[in-house]
Amino acid sequence: MGDTDEIQRLRAERDEWRRRAEVAEAVAAERLARAEAAEHALLTAEAALAGHPSALPPDAAPAVPPRRPASLLERWRRYTDTLD
Repeated sequence: MGDTDEIQRLRAERDEWRRRAEVAEAVAAERLARAEAAEHALLTAEAALAGHPSALPPDAAPAVPPRRPASLLERWRRYTDTLD
Protein backbone atom coordinates (compact mmCIF):
# COMPACT_ATOMS: atom_id res chain seq x y z
CA MET A 1 0.00 0.00 0.00
CA GLY A 2 2.89 2.37 0.71
CA ASP A 3 4.14 2.08 -2.87
CA THR A 4 0.71 2.95 -4.25
CA ASP A 5 0.51 6.04 -2.05
CA GLU A 6 3.99 7.11 -3.16
CA ILE A 7 3.06 6.64 -6.82
CA GLN A 8 -0.12 8.68 -6.37
CA ARG A 9 1.84 11.43 -4.62
CA LEU A 10 4.41 11.52 -7.41
CA ARG A 11 1.68 11.64 -10.07
CA ALA A 12 -0.02 14.51 -8.25
CA GLU A 13 3.31 16.34 -8.01
CA ARG A 14 3.95 15.78 -11.73
CA ASP A 15 0.48 17.08 -12.59
CA GLU A 16 1.04 20.16 -10.44
CA TRP A 17 4.37 20.94 -12.14
CA ARG A 18 2.79 20.40 -15.55
CA ARG A 19 -0.02 22.80 -14.65
CA ARG A 20 2.48 25.39 -13.43
CA ALA A 21 4.49 25.06 -16.65
CA GLU A 22 1.37 25.50 -18.77
CA VAL A 23 0.35 28.62 -16.84
CA ALA A 24 3.86 30.07 -17.15
CA GLU A 25 3.89 29.34 -20.88
CA ALA A 26 0.49 30.98 -21.35
CA VAL A 27 1.64 34.07 -19.45
CA ALA A 28 4.84 34.23 -21.51
CA ALA A 29 2.91 33.88 -24.77
CA GLU A 30 0.55 36.68 -23.75
CA ARG A 31 3.46 38.94 -22.81
CA LEU A 32 5.20 38.16 -26.09
CA ALA A 33 2.05 39.00 -28.06
CA ARG A 34 1.71 42.30 -26.18
CA ALA A 35 5.37 43.15 -26.75
CA GLU A 36 5.09 42.40 -30.47
CA ALA A 37 1.92 44.50 -30.77
CA ALA A 38 3.63 47.37 -28.96
CA GLU A 39 6.67 47.06 -31.19
CA HIS A 40 4.48 47.13 -34.30
CA ALA A 41 2.61 50.18 -33.01
CA LEU A 42 5.88 51.93 -32.22
CA LEU A 43 7.32 51.27 -35.68
CA THR A 44 4.10 52.50 -37.29
CA ALA A 45 4.09 55.66 -35.18
CA GLU A 46 7.75 56.35 -35.92
CA ALA A 47 7.12 55.90 -39.66
CA ALA A 48 4.09 58.21 -39.50
CA LEU A 49 6.06 60.89 -37.64
CA ALA A 50 8.86 60.69 -40.16
CA GLY A 51 6.37 61.06 -43.02
CA HIS A 52 7.55 57.77 -44.42
CA PRO A 53 5.44 56.63 -47.40
CA SER A 54 5.04 53.17 -45.88
CA ALA A 55 3.19 54.61 -42.88
CA LEU A 56 -0.20 53.02 -42.48
CA PRO A 57 -3.24 55.24 -42.93
CA PRO A 58 -5.43 55.43 -39.80
CA ASP A 59 -8.16 53.20 -41.27
CA ALA A 60 -5.78 50.47 -42.51
CA ALA A 61 -5.55 47.22 -40.62
CA PRO A 62 -2.10 46.51 -39.20
CA ALA A 63 -0.11 43.80 -40.95
CA VAL A 64 -0.11 40.46 -39.16
CA PRO A 65 3.44 39.53 -38.19
CA PRO A 66 4.60 36.04 -39.21
CA ARG A 67 3.85 33.32 -36.67
CA ARG A 68 6.79 32.46 -34.46
CA PRO A 69 7.92 28.84 -34.32
CA ALA A 70 6.41 26.81 -31.52
CA SER A 71 8.35 26.73 -28.28
CA LEU A 72 10.30 23.64 -27.35
CA LEU A 73 7.72 22.88 -24.67
CA GLU A 74 4.86 23.07 -27.20
CA ARG A 75 6.72 20.86 -29.67
CA TRP A 76 7.46 18.37 -26.88
CA ARG A 77 3.79 18.39 -25.85
CA ARG A 78 2.69 17.74 -29.43
CA TYR A 79 5.19 14.90 -29.69
CA THR A 80 4.10 13.28 -26.43
CA ASP A 81 0.45 13.62 -27.44
CA THR A 82 1.18 11.48 -30.47
CA LEU A 83 2.55 8.73 -28.21
CA ASP A 84 -0.61 8.33 -26.15
